[in-house]
Amino acid sequence: MGQLPAEVSYSQRYGFDAAWRQQQLALLSLAECPNGCAELLHGRVLAGGVAARVVTEFFERLLGHEPARRLLTSFDVERLRETQLQYLNSFGVDYASEAYFEERLRVGVAHARVGVPLSLYLTAYSLLQSLILERVSRTELTPEQGRGVAAFVLRITALDIALATEVYHRTGVSALEDSVRHMRGEREELRRAMRTDELTGVLNRATVMAQLQGALESARRTGQSLCVIMADLDHFKAVNDRHGHLVGDEVLRGVAARLKAAVRDFDFVGRFGGEEFLLVLENTSLHTARQVAERVRRRVSDGPLHCRDSAVPMTLSQGLTQAREGDTPDALIDRADQALYRAKQSGRNCVVVE
Repeated sequence: MGQLPAEVSYSQRYGFDAAWRQQQLALLSLAECPNGCAELLHGRVLAGGVAARVVTEFFERLLGHEPARRLLTSFDVERLRETQLQYLNSFGVDYASEAYFEERLRVGVAHARVGVPLSLYLTAYSLLQSLILERVSRTELTPEQGRGVAAFVLRITALDIALATEVYHRTGVSALEDSVRHMRGEREELRRAMRTDELTGVLNRATVMAQLQGALESARRTGQSLCVIMADLDHFKAVNDRHGHLVGDEVLRGVAARLKAAVRDFDFVGRFGGEEFLLVLENTSLHTARQVAERVRRRVSDGPLHCRDSAVPMTLSQGLTQAREGDTPDALIDRADQALYRAKQSGRNCVVVE
């Protein structure tokens, strides 16, 4: 049946090294077959066009089996006959070599990829074995030769089946693992999408509020300092009015990127709404939080944002507060908002500490 080329060695891919190959040969007692069995099989039993007739009968039998017929007729049957004849002509020839093992592994991969049911796969191997043994019984051989060739056919068939089904199984497992990895990736992507703001890529409001709640609970348990910054873009409405909302969206994305670049790896940045961003700084003193806020302010105002054909300068006003005993997320945000309002009143592009 059909074969597919492989660019890499399946023996190496699946760990079938020389020691493994020798174990397979020993398990099937192939070393005990009399010398010359392969030569007798191909020089006497399958010679003179017999191999082609075996292949013809093989496909006639398969095409008379409805499940096999449905599968075979979906392919180029004549091409399958050619590849099957190539397979039969190499049957048992130099069977101890790495090349022989590799070719049989390719057969298993080919059938796994096209979705041949394993039960049909094994039935086809058994049918081919029977057809070969029938030809052995019709060939004029000595009793000793006949027994040797028949034993050889049985053992080579067992080897070919073992190799093909082994890689058939591993290919299926590999496909399943790929599917699981793909599903995990999709699940992670979905989780990320649910956590982030679609426009800016920072945390969305629900997620950053959940992080703030968790940070407050952690601060109560550990006694560590927690600070919150409410940041708002200055004169953002004028950007939309002058350049349009598409440029405004790019400005928001650019500012969000600068915010993430300015804070520390363990800080949380979320879009609170419109042009407002909430920064949650865990285990951070008020002094350090002020330094972070200043770094954020400088980063945002450090050169215009290039959006489409426009260069848009942007500054940021920030209100900073520190968590107190008994604070709720709403209480913290309210104080940060008040400080932000004072920053706006103070001329913008500054940090006000509540």
